[in-house]
Amino acid sequence: MVLWDGVELLDFAGPGQVFACADEGRAFRVRTVAARPGRIRSQGFLTVEPEGVLGEGRPPRVLVVPGGASETAIADEQLIRAVGRVGRDAEVVLSVCTGALVLAAAGLLEDDMGATTWHGAIDRLRAAVPEVAVVEGPRWVDNGRVITAAGVSAGIDAALHLVERMLGARVMQETARYMEYSTGRFNADDEAGDHE
Repeated sequence: MVLWDGVELLDFAGPGQVFACADEGRAFRVRTVAARPGRIRSQGFLTVEPEGVLGEGRPPRVLVVPGGASETAIADEQLIRAVGRVGRDAEVVLSVCTGALVLAAAGLLEDDMGATTWHGAIDRLRAAVPEVAVVEGPRWVDNGRVITAAGVSAGIDAALHLVERMLGARVMQETARYMEYSTGRFNADDEAGDHE
């Protein structure tokens, strides 16, 4: 989970919760990282001290790039270089919300890809990467190695999708159920129970 000042809380906390819960935490070890040591402030009210520095140690299996104050992130050349370098070495890169703009600045969105972002940033993303098929509407777009999610809560959907892709439908459903998160895959006959 890449953090910077102004990062959107649910953009990183939502996927972080999904990965921490998946397979009871055995499949993923969630870490927060930043471009440099020191605390960051999320949305002006939550102070977080990232666990490490982006680019130190072995490449992550999954690199999550959230949104929020993306212009701050894009202006940080050290951060953008690190996101590009680590993103190229990660197995999967997942952006949430305006994190797609950070991926664009880091050179991780390529010509043959599709992408999405928060509805209020669609035009900015189209301008940043005119060669990429930027779409509004889907909760996420999966290119295989790069997944982009729409705004805020769509990051949870995309993270659950990735858990299903990597660990199977059962683990995804157990994770969603633990989180009391509706994936739209339960019906009245499923274990979700009735509402009487």
